[in-house]
This record gives sequence, structure tokens and C-alpha cells, in this order.
Amino acid sequence: MNIAIVGAGVCGVTTAHELLNDGHTVTLYEKRGTPAEEASFAPAGLVSTAWALAWAGPEHRLHAPWAPPGPGVRWRAGLDRDAWRWWRRWRREERRCGNDALLALRDLIDQGLQRQIELTAELDLDHDRSDDLLVLLSDAREAAGAQPAIDRLRGLGLELRTVSADEARAIEPALNPTAPLHSAVHLRGPGVANCREWTMLMRHRIARLGGALRLRTGVTGLRPDGLGWRLSASDGSDAHFDAVVLCAGVGADELLGNLGLPTPWTVLWSHSLSAGLREPMDAPVSAVLDLKSRIAITRLGQRVRASGGADLGGSAAGTDPASLRRLGQVMSHWFPAAARFSGPQASIQSWRGALVMSEDGLPCIGASRLPGLWLNLAHGAAGWAMACGAARHLANAIAHPSAEGPATTFAPSRLGL
Repeated sequence: MNIAIVGAGVCGVTTAHELLNDGHTVTLYEKRGTPAEEASFAPAGLVSTAWALAWAGPEHRLHAPWAPPGPGVRWRAGLDRDAWRWWRRWRREERRCGNDALLALRDLIDQGLQRQIELTAELDLDHDRSDDLLVLLSDAREAAGAQPAIDRLRGLGLELRTVSADEARAIEPALNPTAPLHSAVHLRGPGVANCREWTMLMRHRIARLGGALRLRTGVTGLRPDGLGWRLSASDGSDAHFDAVVLCAGVGADELLGNLGLPTPWTVLWSHSLSAGLREPMDAPVSAVLDLKSRIAITRLGQRVRASGGADLGGSAAGTDPASLRRLGQVMSHWFPAAARFSGPQASIQSWRGALVMSEDGLPCIGASRLPGLWLNLAHGAAGWAMACGAARHLANAIAHPSAEGPATTFAPSRLGL
């Protein structure tokens, strides 16, 4: 088939790669000048299955717009009724998420990680990556509060172990010796990978496979056209495709709305702060998650990055100074000498990215109710961890459409799509 993909973030690029490998003709549309400039630009880089299942999303706490950033959701949507509706349903559905859904997510992420590792080795992709994740528990109360999530992860067959403060400091020798630490959870396996760097490397692979990448070319309209779809682009072009896959995240709303389809998700805005290493011995070995603040600290080559926060509503433009200060404070609390924040050699990058979250917290992967329109959206904070698995899941559904039924965990039909 001749397939158009809208959006060249990590999910769009991995989807293009899987479809090209399956023998399809693929054209990838991206409104930005390069791939991975929006949600895939500077996330934490965490790919741990356990993190994605237990701690990737924000806590079910709502903070006032004027409150300082915290581990829950900061409300900045004013009187937006759609935002309130999403919040109420998301809280209800997340709490009711059953074991079958978690097992399906585990399989999706595990298969995707295996595929990512295979591609990295097969194509000799040279990107920043490291293994293991350490979840820090500051006091006994926090450790007790984390136990249900730990038990649930073990029940899903994931390997993790609780370690003492001394053991945690042996795993991450640069942890601040004066910072209060009760214990930690040590998760083995893939921990961190540089999302944007990997996506840019895969871009060249897509070109070698014959895929077309249309940069600075947004999609302005979609309409059914015979047995396929007619796609209109911002450069004035108009083309026919057998099928279209939406991987555009935020940009999907208008396209779906014009087709009379609902958009049962919302956008949470998260931040990251990256800085050059001052001294490698004073930086994390791999990835650390401060469970109290839900801020991740990751090492990416010669940089260290702090990521976290969730604002519901607000402008997509610019970063929030209070959120960035909080990231810097948590990083300095645990690794006081890791980052070079000042001086002539300082190199600091701040970023604000969109996390598209569905009403039930699960991704939306598969066929829409409009024949030939496919979706790979709403991966939340774990989009990078899910990317390769979601791409393969979608490619399989396109190859075997009869196997894609309404009972499938990630089927768009469950959300009225």
C-alpha cells in the first residue's frame, strides 16, 4: 500500500520504518524543519518497563494554578469544561486499570525495547544509552507508599529489588551523602536512551529504505477519496494515499475534528532541564527517579537532564521558570556537583513538551472507524518507551486487519474513534 504518516516524532519515524520493512510505500509529513522537534525533542529518555507501568504518569493530585509545581497535575486550564471532563474520567479510569491492561502494556513495551535493541545493534546506531534505573525513597513513609506499586510490578513478572540507602549509594556513587535517603528500588535492564538522537539516526535508515520525508510540510486536511484518502499539505500539494496514519500528537485534534471524530485526550505540559557535566564522577551512572517529586535525573553522554512536571492547560510557547527552578533544585539536591549551570563553559537547554494523555491512560493504536485511517497516538509520558512496540503493533494490524477487533486493549474503538 501507499501510506502517508502525519508526524515525524519518534512514533512516526518508527512506524514509517516498520511499514517500509513490510514492503509498503511510505511518505512521512512533518511540519517542523527536522524530525523529533516537539514531544520527542528532550524528554527524560527513560525506557524502563517498570517506570512506564508504575511511575511515568503524574500522581492523581490537582494543584491550583498559582501553586508551585508538584508531583501531581497543576491546573492551568481555567474553566475549560473539556479539561474538567478529562480530569474526572482519567482519575476514575486510571484507578480501575486492570491486570489485563497492564500485561498488554508490559508486552508492548518489552517487545518494543527488544526491537529497539535489535535495530541499534543491526544498524550500528551510536546514541547515548545506559542500563538500570534507581527509584529513590527519602523516608519510611515514602517507602511504605511505594510498596503497592512494587508488589504490582512483581505480580506482572518484572524483576526489581529493594535496596538499602548504603546499597543505593554503591549503585550510584555520586548521590549526595547528606541528602536523606531511606531506601531505593533498583530496576535492571534498559534504563535510558536518547530519544531525539535515536530518531535522527533512524531518519537516515528510512531514506535508505526508500521512504519520503516531507519536512516543513504540515497536513492541512484529510478527506476520504474513493477507496483511499486525499491529503492536502501546507505547501499546496494534494495527494492520494491508500491509507493514512496519524502520529501527530497535538496536531491530530484539528484533523480528527474536521472528520467528525472525537478527541478523547488532553495535553499535559512537562519540562526538562539539560546541562553539560561538570565532572563525570559527580553525575549519575544511568537514571534516577526521585519518587517524592516524580522528577527523573538521567545521564545522556556528556550531559545530565532533569525532567518532570505536568501542567494541564496554558500556552505551548516558552517554558515556565518555576518548573525549571524546581528541576534544577532536585538535580542539585541529589547530585550537587553534576551539572555546569554557570560560567563560560555552561551549556544549558530548557524544554517544554506535550504529553498527550487519553481518558483511560492507555495509548490509542490501530484502526479508526473510518476505513483506511489509522492512529498511533496518546502515549502519555511513556511515548519513547512504547515507540517501537506501538509501531510494530500498528504495522501488524495493517497487515492483518481482520485480527484488529474492538476488544483489543489499545483499539481506538474503545474511545469512540
